[in-house]
Amino acid sequence: MVERELKQSGADVTSIGKSVCGNDIWCAHRGEYGGKQLIITAAIHARECYTALVVLRQLHDFRYGRGGVYFIPLVNPDGAAFFESGNTFSHPFLRTNAHMRKSWKANADGVDLNCNFDANFGTGAQQSTTAPAAHGYVGKYPHSAPETKALAEFTLSVMPAATVSYHCMGGELYWQFFQDQARRQRDNAFAAAVAKHIGVKKVDGELDSAGGYKDFCVQKLGIPAVTIELIKRGNHPFDPSDYEDDIQANADLPNFILDYLYGE
Repeated sequence: MVERELKQSGADVTSIGKSVCGNDIWCAHRGEYGGKQLIITAAIHARECYTALVVLRQLHDFRYGRGGVYFIPLVNPDGAAFFESGNTFSHPFLRTNAHMRKSWKANADGVDLNCNFDANFGTGAQQSTTAPAAHGYVGKYPHSAPETKALAEFTLSVMPAATVSYHCMGGELYWQFFQDQARRQRDNAFAAAVAKHIGVKKVDGELDSAGGYKDFCVQKLGIPAVTIELIKRGNHPFDPSDYEDDIQANADLPNFILDYLYGE
């Protein structure tokens, strides 16, 4: 569905890499290639795959102006297919764990992609799993998962001015990752503006997390980066209809962020 939606959007569409099972990780670009660029990602966790619907709506609603946006709605295509339909792509680890598919966050190899980036890798307080699992396994080394490696390399090639990552749940926004004082003030202001615009709570502090995409962007690129937890309350697993309010609230966020970055 994601591939079809992107290719029918009229945007420039490309694959930034392949998943464990050989599925493309699709990316669409709108706007100018010069000027400030924004990267927006979703569905890095399997059971949060419907966050992709928020990004697809943003893609269709994006208005052209200065700068551009790269939309990557489905970072974890194997995990999403496993969660949504039980499709294991004949992958032995997924077949063995088919009974866990509705709580699955990892990729097909049991690596939690949002713990696998090169940003204080392996130091998160909640990342104690030492073997492939439904969630929490950091992987053998940073960027050991093909999906993580593809997104990290793509991000470094673009050198965006900011990034947004969609997860669920909680109705919160995370932004902090050991910035120095000057960057902390800048990033705090950015996070506060984004949180207010979409109606979520800005959460301060490093939160004992590590190895996430937001962490990588803050630490390695020195840019403002936020993780947005959609759906304020409820219980996993969620359905597409559960995201309707968030789809509306976030529809114009790419436009808002580019205006913010340009000081408008």
